Amino acid sequence: MDMKRRWLWGSALLVWFLIWLNSQFPSDSRSVTIYCSHDRSHSQRILDRFEQETGIVVDAVFDTEATKTVGLTERIRSEQVRPRCDVHWSNEPLRAVLLAQDGHYEILPEGVGPGIDSRWRDEAGRWCGFAARARVVAIHPESLSSSEIPRSVEALADPKLLGKVVMADPRFGTTGSHLAILRTTLGPQRFRELLQGWKANRMQIVSSNSSSRDRVLSGEAWVGLTDTDDVEVVRRRGASIGEGFLPEDGVILLPNVVAVVKGCPHPEEAVQLVRWLLREEVEEWLASSSSRQIPLRNEVPVDASGLSLSQFEPLEIDWSAAADQLDDAVREAERILLNP
Repeated sequence: MDMKRRWLWGSALLVWFLIWLNSQFPSDSRSVTIYCSHDRSHSQRILDRFEQETGIVVDAVFDTEATKTVGLTERIRSEQVRPRCDVHWSNEPLRAVLLAQDGHYEILPEGVGPGIDSRWRDEAGRWCGFAARARVVAIHPESLSSSEIPRSVEALADPKLLGKVVMADPRFGTTGSHLAILRTTLGPQRFRELLQGWKANRMQIVSSNSSSRDRVLSGEAWVGLTDTDDVEVVRRRGASIGEGFLPEDGVILLPNVVAVVKGCPHPEEAVQLVRWLLREEVEEWLASSSSRQIPLRNEVPVDASGLSLSQFEPLEIDWSAAADQLDDAVREAERILLNP
């Protein structure tokens, strides 16, 4: 019996010694988890650079083309009691604004994103925008001349374009944000009249912005609401496709948004990653890539074929007001455009 008792005490002492020894030599391995709705082909390279520069292992969770932004947003909501995500990189702002309003983000440290104007930031400091895309119409050049390119969303109801305009499903991605901004600027009544005009003109609805662009490429549609990155990526493959910025509406720029999730498991690494993503170099890389993002700082160099902020007079957007319109805008679009 004495032998057994001594063996148990010896085992217990050994376990405690190993625990103490481990505490004296903590692991150097650091990690951060990011939920990212920006196209993986571009964002993965950027995250790999961060990992190489800092030694912090990045566990990136991406979303699908059709449900991006929405899927990751709902995942963050579902994990609120026990967050698994440290950093949220959203490729459109409004659903991030709603997450901030509902208490899912920490306040960012002062000084992050130097040079980025307040119009691209949360007033309470919970998120910061960078590297925007513009909402545009993709144009089938053999079907429309430059003088016939629509200059406003209302022009998409022109009978000359009957059955030849296409748009992505408004329940996902930047299309929902575009509609929410339109509802904010036009007012509910004019917004519904706009949707009814599109419906009467037999607007096509497809699964995503890239599908909208592809309908234009095939000639099934002459005009497709989409984003600048979707147009640029096929241009670089040699495709012939036009582009219009709807100047009569005011050019809508939708920035990427980055935030730290409240209660995240790796807060120090999260802040380090956010600071790194908001550097000028990241905007420069995105501007020169096939996603052709628009830097939100004029001092960031842009290639001759790229897009700079100084080229536009962006529509002034109240992000909180537009986010408040998102559910109603999508619901009305679904009722008017998607139902037979």
